[in-house]
Amino acid sequence: MQNDCKKCINTVNKQIKELVGVYREAVKHLDISESEFWVWYTLVAMEGDFTQQDICALWSLPKQTVNTAIAHMRLRRYAVLEAMPRTRNRKIIRLTAEGRRFGENLVSPVFRAEQRALSRVEPGELAMVTQAFGKYIQIIREEMLRGKETEAVCD
Repeated sequence: MQNDCKKCINTVNKQIKELVGVYREAVKHLDISESEFWVWYTLVAMEGDFTQQDICALWSLPKQTVNTAIAHMRLRRYAVLEAMPRTRNRKIIRLTAEGRRFGENLVSPVFRAEQRALSRVEPGELAMVTQAFGKYIQIIREEMLRGKETEAVCD
C-alpha cells in the first residue's frame, strides 16, 4: 500500500510539473517572464478588479515579483494604479487601452488553446478532476500546516 501511495504522489507531482512546463514553454516566446505573464493573464482573461495582493494570492507569487511586473507595465504606460475606495493603500491595477491591446496579444493565444483543450474534455470528467484536485490541494495544505507526519493511506 505504501508503494501505491508513493506512485500516486509521484504521478500527481509529475503531472503538475508537466502542466507548469506547458505554460513555461508557451510563455518562453513572449519576451516576458512567467510571473509577468500571469499578471497579464489575470488582467486580460479574468473578470473583475485586481490588486497586487489579489494576484499574489491567485498565483502564489511573491509580492516583490508582482510589484516588479506591475512597475514594468506602468513604465511602458500599459497600466495605472487606482486607489481602492475605503482602503488605506490597496490599489486596483487598470490596463490602459494600449496595455489592453498588448496584453490581449500575449494572452489570447494561450487562452484560446485552453478553451480548445477544455472543449475536448467531457464536462463530467472536467468537473470530477477540478473537484478532486481542489480537495487534494485543500487537504495537502492542511497537512503541511499541521506539520505532523501521519500514516499514508492510499487506495
